[in-house]
Amino acid sequence: MSRQYFRISLLIAAAVLLAAGATFAAQHGKATRGEPIVITSSRMEADKLGDKVTFSGNVILKKEGMTLSSDVMVIFYDAGSKDIREIQAHGKVVVRKEGRVALSNDASYFSREEKIVLTGEARIIENESQIGGERIILFMRDDRSIVEGGKVLLYQDTQENPPAGKQRK
Repeated sequence: MSRQYFRISLLIAAAVLLAAGATFAAQHGKATRGEPIVITSSRMEADKLGDKVTFSGNVILKKEGMTLSSDVMVIFYDAGSKDIREIQAHGKVVVRKEGRVALSNDASYFSREEKIVLTGEARIIENESQIGGERIILFMRDDRSIVEGGKVLLYQDTQENPPAGKQRK
């Protein structure tokens, strides 16, 4: 058995054990951390077992109503707790949440702050309106964003002017 398959097997076994532990805690009234992060891709490569995992090829991450997709995604783990510290996405990044779409070339997700930093032709599209900037920070917990060096393109409904001779009183 090759070393790469052995590592993948260990990661899958760890994921199953974590899921089983979360189910046990939920059934016995203990607090859990929320929904798990689910990642699908064409390829996965683990470096320094437990410190860094790279996903490539049609990568899709799903977490609590948010979907993040890209060409390549690198997951960095905290050495002590093995919790996800940071996720970097590169190439054709798309973030979808509650009717909004954010696009960029690169993104970094910081799990403690629950924020995503978009760079490289970053923009947010909601309905027909667009906001673009050099850097966009999405605060997922607070449902707010900061746009740095940006442009705004807003479409609003226009009110019809009353016909000539008929004015409002």
